[in-house]
Amino acid sequence: MGPMARRACLCFLGCMLVALAVTHMHARAATSAETLPNVEFGIDRSNMATEWTLSPPAEPNAYPFNGPYNAAGVFEARRVAVFDGIARLHAQWFRDGFSKDTTRNIQLFVDMVGQVHARGMKILATIGPTGSDFDATDYISPAASGCQWGAYPLSKINLDLYRKRVTAYFEALQQAGLSVDAFELGNELDLYCNDADMPKTSEFAAHHWQWFLTDDQVQTFVRAYVPFLTTSVKLIREYFPHAKIITFGMGNPTGNSAPLIAALATFTDSSGKTFDYTSLVDGYGSHIYPPSTTTLSMVTHATDELTSQAAMLPHLDSKPIWITEWNEAASAFWSSKKWYFQYRSDGKPGGDLNLADANGAYPAMTRAQAIRTFQENVIAHLRSQVNPINIGYVLYYSYDSEGTSTMCDDTGFNMRLGIKGTCFNGVINPVTGELLPDIAAAVTDNH
Repeated sequence: MGPMARRACLCFLGCMLVALAVTHMHARAATSAETLPNVEFGIDRSNMATEWTLSPPAEPNAYPFNGPYNAAGVFEARRVAVFDGIARLHAQWFRDGFSKDTTRNIQLFVDMVGQVHARGMKILATIGPTGSDFDATDYISPAASGCQWGAYPLSKINLDLYRKRVTAYFEALQQAGLSVDAFELGNELDLYCNDADMPKTSEFAAHHWQWFLTDDQVQTFVRAYVPFLTTSVKLIREYFPHAKIITFGMGNPTGNSAPLIAALATFTDSSGKTFDYTSLVDGYGSHIYPPSTTTLSMVTHATDELTSQAAMLPHLDSKPIWITEWNEAASAFWSSKKWYFQYRSDGKPGGDLNLADANGAYPAMTRAQAIRTFQENVIAHLRSQVNPINIGYVLYYSYDSEGTSTMCDDTGFNMRLGIKGTCFNGVINPVTGELLPDIAAAVTDNH
């Protein structure tokens, strides 16, 4: 879920689309562009309920961010500055997740919910497995897994430990008189590092990032996710009966794991009972990080991903897609491709433009122009077509995302600020902490 954590459905999808297209066309017939509610807009700034994520050097060179990290009140002031900045975007939603059930983490989460609600925003809380929910023998080390923090298989989760940890958060929220507006059950559980029941990233890479899972592999995932889903839903309904519940944000590699969700609708348990487990949720999470080397590639990939998902997701007329993470540039981090917004219109380094496509569909664009194009030519277009796709929520990732890379040495943004080697793809100026007006306006357009 952090800014460096990044992240197809073609072969399997090709077989399924023909069979499903007619069914889903009729299923969506009752939904028209006129009946879809307005898109709700939000911001994701992960890990605000932990201290380490607000530590230097990731923060702006402006007070309170440039104060000594351990000085009294500086951490608290940093959090307030971030929430105030996000509130100036008039976001309707803020997304963050639970962590370990330490007293400090619980206090910070409760405070965060209060901060979010005090600014007129709703909270989307991601809850998922953490190390304390497993036996130590289930841990797969970084050396063996290739994952920075190691990995656990979801099938090995101790649901009693999980329930106890989540209950500690829920009890603290209730005691503070606070509620949670929506829950996302897991984060990118279709990625191996978040669920070691899934194939490793290298296996998807070997299949050119196309969907390749067998029926047995899909069922392995569903058998693990169903108990986690039902346990989570029961607990949420007990404490927050009116909260919305959505499935995990799909991110494999950028959101085309819809067959895993589709399989929930017809899962048969060990007793032989078949049940539609999507009936327990109010929507489906998805993460969209399209390649933006050119705006055409961004539009094409995002449109294809969302269209593919829509063909697979059950009951989409009443259960909207929640894009709980999207960013026009962040995929450069995990794809190791050249930073997308570093070119002038003549193709030479030094500007802040991506590249024009060879077909001439879109010229080279700034980040703000690319963001607006995503809003208009992907989200608005898909929602307004003859058979509209029910995309109900779009959350931009992230408010102040940054990462160190030589890919960004020559960007015009860095050159103007005298910075080398740092990529910024958030909404703020990394030196002053102030909103970038063009980016801020773009991410709030059409909302």
